[in-house]
Amino acid sequence: MSLITRRQGLWTLAGGVVAATVIGTRAVAQAMPKPTVQTLALIEKNEGRVAFYAVPSGKRVGVIPLGTQPHEIVADPAGRYAFVGDYGVESWKAPGAGGHRIWVIDLEKKTLVRSIDLAPYGRLHAVRMDSRGRLYVLSEKDSVLARFDAPATDDSPSRLVPVTGVRSHYLVIRRDGTRAYVADTLSGGVIMVDPDDMSVAPVRRHIGVAPEAMTLSRDERTLFVIDRPSGTLHALDATSLAPRMQRTMRGEAVRIVTQTDGRLIVSNTQDKSLSRLNPTTLAEEDYLSLPAAAPGLTVVGDTLYAALQTDRVAIVDLRAWQVVGGFATGSAPDAAVLIR
Repeated sequence: MSLITRRQGLWTLAGGVVAATVIGTRAVAQAMPKPTVQTLALIEKNEGRVAFYAVPSGKRVGVIPLGTQPHEIVADPAGRYAFVGDYGVESWKAPGAGGHRIWVIDLEKKTLVRSIDLAPYGRLHAVRMDSRGRLYVLSEKDSVLARFDAPATDDSPSRLVPVTGVRSHYLVIRRDGTRAYVADTLSGGVIMVDPDDMSVAPVRRHIGVAPEAMTLSRDERTLFVIDRPSGTLHALDATSLAPRMQRTMRGEAVRIVTQTDGRLIVSNTQDKSLSRLNPTTLAEEDYLSLPAAAPGLTVVGDTLYAALQTDRVAIVDLRAWQVVGGFATGSAPDAAVLIR
């Protein structure tokens, strides 16, 4: 074989190897799953809107103007629609009836689909969903709980249940919807009602000055309630509201959520920190200092999105128990849902 022929053969072989490598690399790249794009739909109260942020980058990818002081947001089990309550006034001490609409948002299209008019009931604050996709909306002003059995299409409530409180601010619902728990801040009490049958007498428990944050244990046998000004955490029997135990946190505390493994996360407002507690003993197992107080906590799997008073969201890795990211937001970020 001549020298030229041998060189041509070697170049041909090398070219074939390179081509095979490129084709193989492309095949591997095509076979690898593309990273899931996730978006956080975040209430920004002072902006009067819900804003959409790609996470973890924090790039804002959409905005829906709503009205004065939207407060909480909840998504249906399918993740298609979100529902936001219309508080309608700047603060609970402001005069006026407040807002009376429930805004229905298409999460896929990032658009406002319609609104449901709940007048004459006003200052709609807490919104929740049960496992059957029924929507619960609490009127703070009128202390009335409304339930919508098909919220994507309902124009009026399927049930209206009087809570018989004074300022019914915060709400927790059992997964099956058989009981609702209301933090009635001005009376200093917690009220348990049957959302389906008003003939079942409400159960009341006085716990302090202004109870606000609440969460249920994973087995739904214990209701955890925080008296906000004192930061006192109360563990109550979820059937009778009988007290089980209590502990004092690090001063004023505003939110409590249940982690997927059952542990509790408390947002300490005065201390600008998070505490992670054992749900059985209420012992503080972990502590995390934050750059600012966090009035909004959203747990999704092993990630916590903490809405800070400095108009930022801090992203906390719950496995590592550390802040791993964050981004700037509009004014007064609060509750959020994650769009997968």
